[in-house]
Amino acid sequence: MQTRVIRWSKSEGYDIMELREAARIIRYGGLVAFPTETVYGLGCDGRKSEAAAKVYEAKGRPSDNPLILHIADREMLDGLVGEIPEVAEKLIETFWPGPMTLVFTKSDAVPDEVTGGLKTVAVRMPAHAGAAELIREAGVPIAAPSANLSGKPSPTDAKHVIEDLDGRIDMIIDGGEVGIGYESTIIDVTGLRPAILRPGFITKEMIEEVIGNGGEVDAVIDSSDSAANEAPRAPGMKYKHYSPDADVTVVRGEEAQVEEKIKELTRQFPAEEVGVLTTDERKYIYDRGYVLSIGSEREHTLGQTLYASLREFDHLGVKKVYAETFFGNDKEDALMNRLMKAAGGQVVDLRNYDKVIFVCKENLNLSPMCEWILKSIITNKSFEICSRGLVVLFEEPINAKIISVLGKHCVPCEEQVSKQLKQSDIDEHTLIITMSFTEKVKVIEDYGVSDHVFTLRELVGLEDDVNDPYGGEEQAYEETYSELKDLLFEVKKRMGWV
Repeated sequence: MQTRVIRWSKSEGYDIMELREAARIIRYGGLVAFPTETVYGLGCDGRKSEAAAKVYEAKGRPSDNPLILHIADREMLDGLVGEIPEVAEKLIETFWPGPMTLVFTKSDAVPDEVTGGLKTVAVRMPAHAGAAELIREAGVPIAAPSANLSGKPSPTDAKHVIEDLDGRIDMIIDGGEVGIGYESTIIDVTGLRPAILRPGFITKEMIEEVIGNGGEVDAVIDSSDSAANEAPRAPGMKYKHYSPDADVTVVRGEEAQVEEKIKELTRQFPAEEVGVLTTDERKYIYDRGYVLSIGSEREHTLGQTLYASLREFDHLGVKKVYAETFFGNDKEDALMNRLMKAAGGQVVDLRNYDKVIFVCKENLNLSPMCEWILKSIITNKSFEICSRGLVVLFEEPINAKIISVLGKHCVPCEEQVSKQLKQSDIDEHTLIITMSFTEKVKVIEDYGVSDHVFTLRELVGLEDDVNDPYGGEEQAYEETYSELKDLLFEVKKRMGWV
């Protein structure tokens, strides 16, 4: 396939004949990549299942990963969704057009191929003038994920789209560099209260201010740890994303510690093979390898060049990238969400923990097994290791099969009863490790922690939850023991525990 490239500019707009051609390609089931204010999208007619199938094929995208429908005006929404709750109306009035995607119950007009088989549909009204004009000219909702090969960093410039999709799609609209540089906030409005499924430029605080009257928004639940047999509720919730060919590791800790550690780590590689990801203000600090920036703290552009920098590392032949951490407000949390996905969960954590708490639902199976395995493989007991449950109605002895399996492997295990996780168990020096993503979300929501709670598999850069053997034969418990032991040895290595 020959891919045609046309241009849009803020000052001159489209050539009218080229715009009509792009719209015609969309209407006739073809694929057009186009700029938005967030990233470039790969668009097709959102009413046609066969067009959606072409998008998945061009990107190499799993077919259960939903697409976002892009509309140009409020009227286009009515035929695509079922009920529009009052809270959604408030958000639409404030944030549309803009970098906010809302998840509604879908109408029959939206094919299942667009929604990944879900009964909900994600809809956005982009603020980018070129995107809006294309949608209006096409006269149809445009279904569009980011215009990159699946798993690669999202495109923030037409050259990134050409790099990934030239020869795979019909047309690319070159609108230059985008403004924001990372994807929209996704908010599910189908429940009793809104839930942020993917953090973005529009923050939780901004949303709650619009809702008013003490309204609350559920904690961010975006992750690459959705269960393998579940369809992701929104784009990007299940699969590894934003990853360059280079191996990325995030270094977490106090600023001075992070700086010193990154300098130490970069000395372990040839200068031409290592890179550092930092900010405009801190680029001068590092003098080894390629040093690239994600934007400026002073000018409030953090994240704008994240994806471009990740791609640039690959062009430079970098094999190992060390990234600083960027926390401080909700927008930076959205940035870290993307960066952690790019790193596949690989973290060098420099913070000193004085307690590690393993958490599962009832504190009867997985969390006590983790507690005793870690105690058996840590020789320097410089921190407390314990386990707790999220729903412990009354104290019960831990599962006898757990004790039996641990005993067979000579893992010391004292008799203990289940205990409820309490707020008093947690401080800034507590590392919380959950067995599932659902449990992680509940800890975040109920205990107000975010930057030191992880799922066990997330800590070692893996997806999915740990399988709970409850109700199974002893062989299932043996398999779980082997899995947990391997995971915890890897955690021990990554955390530098001895």
